[in-house]
Order: sequence, then C-alpha cells, then structure tokens
Amino acid sequence: MQTNNMKLSIIIVSWNVKKDLANCLRSIGTGPPKSQFEIIVIDNASTDDTAETVKKDFPEVKLILNNENRGFAAANNQGIVKSLGEYILFLNPDTIVHPDSLDTLISLLDKNEDIGACAPQLLNEDGTIQPSVRGFPTFRGALYRHTAIKYLGIFKNQYKKWLMKGFDHKSQMDVDQVMGAALVVRRPVIDHIGVMDEQFFMYYEEVDLCFRIKQAGWRVVFLPQACITHLGGRSSEQVPVEKQIMAMTSLLKYFRKHCGKSLTVVFNCIFKPVIILRAICDAAAASMTYLYGLIAMDKGRRRKSVAKISNSLKLVFIYSWQILFKM
Repeated sequence: MQTNNMKLSIIIVSWNVKKDLANCLRSIGTGPPKSQFEIIVIDNASTDDTAETVKKDFPEVKLILNNENRGFAAANNQGIVKSLGEYILFLNPDTIVHPDSLDTLISLLDKNEDIGACAPQLLNEDGTIQPSVRGFPTFRGALYRHTAIKYLGIFKNQYKKWLMKGFDHKSQMDVDQVMGAALVVRRPVIDHIGVMDEQFFMYYEEVDLCFRIKQAGWRVVFLPQACITHLGGRSSEQVPVEKQIMAMTSLLKYFRKHCGKSLTVVFNCIFKPVIILRAICDAAAASMTYLYGLIAMDKGRRRKSVAKISNSLKLVFIYSWQILFKM
C-alpha cells in the first residue's frame, strides 16, 4: 500500500555498524529532502547495541529487528514491504548524505518517467571520486579479474569494459549498473520486476536488479549532481578471503541466472581451477615478499605477507574441495 504524499522511502540495512549508521542518519536529518520521506532501518542481528541506539537517538526511524543475519537482499525486501514511498532509496549505513542530494535525485525521477532507477556520485572520505558505475559482468572479464589469466594479459579489454575504466564519473549518463551503496528505484519498477533476489546473500544483488530494470525497458541513470560519501569504499590492501569467496559465489549465481546454466557450468570448469592457480601464484609471491621483509626487518611487510599467504591458501583449499566434490 502506498500513500499519495509519501515521496521517498529510505531503506538502510545494518549489521554491527552502530557508529556509521548513526552518522548516516544524522546526515539525512541535517539535509532532509523537502518532500515527505521515511527512514526504515533493518538490523540483521547486530551485537553492538545498534537497536538501542536507533530507538534512543532516532525515534522517528522505523526499526525492523531480525534475530539472524538474513543477508542484504532479504533485509532490503523486508524494508520494501513496510515502505510507503513513491521512490525507494537503498542506502548503505556507511554513507554520508550531502545536502540537497536527495532532492536532486527525486527531481530527476519526477521529470523523467522512463527512468527506472538512478544513483548519485559516490565520494571517498577524502572527497575523491569513488568509481561506482560498471557494465554488466562477462565471462571473459571475470576470468581476467579473479584468475591467473590476468597475469597473461588475456581479456584485459573485456575487464576494463566491465569496470568502465576511463569513465570520468562527472557527467550524467545512462549506464548498465551502479553500486548499490545508494540506489533510488521507482516503486512501479519494483512492482513490475519484483524485489531483490534473495539468492544473493551479499554482492551482485544490485547488479541483478539493474539488469532486470533495463531488461524491462527502463533506464538506469548516473547523476553526479547528487553526491553521497561512501566510507565503505576506503581501500584495503587485505580483503578477507570470506568476502572474496562470497563475491565470486554471487557472481556465478548471476551468470547462471542471466547467461544460462549450461554455459555457466562450462565456465565454472575453467574458472575455479584458474582461481586456484592464481592463489598459488599469489602465495608464492607473498612468500618472497615475506623473505624480503625478514631480511629488511620490516614487520609491517611481513604481517601483510602472512595475511596474503593465509588468504591464498584458504582459496586453494576451498576451491580444490569444490572441484573434487561439487563440480
């Protein structure tokens, strides 16, 4: 059900990010949209007193509490069911909304009924541009990004096309997909194509959503005149192996859904072995770096090398097991 005067529903999924969430909610309160809006927070069983903080400091927020971590897509869908707005903003908790940005996004949708979804310019904490626009994934681009094929330079152009390397992020443009950290979707679009696909626990749920939006004939637009700072984009030299595995698992689910099960099975027979090969190469390179750090008495270098070796060996073990018992 939807009211005629509720313009925007802001849906935020939270999991153990109490401080970031509070800063995000304050930023919305500092520069709220001029039209009527609501904020819905879905907490995925946080253990850091997130719920108590929201209840105490932000009583106007609609709070949904889960007794387990249901994942990003499923939690957002809970918010959609409870929302009343004409437009739905999926917003990460580690964001800072800049003044007038929400009004700018709303105005674009008000003036262009053929736009199904739009997204703002994302900025890093230091104010630099955070790349947030991409093409849709391809088999060849994925091989370059995640496997040892990268070291041969094969499929580099397909990878660059996927990540839209060279896109200046300064011009309004129709695009394939945008990062889900801040994405506004028109409610009739959700009514038509359906909610987020809950098979994606985390990662690629927004890619799947954008694909279905465009497939149904609506535009997806990047709007740099609206700005939101996304703290989650801060670079990290060591990405936890669990996140890598979850991302690649979701990527394979995306391929099965949109590129065909048979082709994805064939791709997977190539994909996982060359992931293992790359992990072995990475572990070997990190071992050399560790030895250098040992000679140079560089504790920081040794610590990073140990983490890299550990992550690489985990990938080798996990994907070797999957090849033996799941493929």
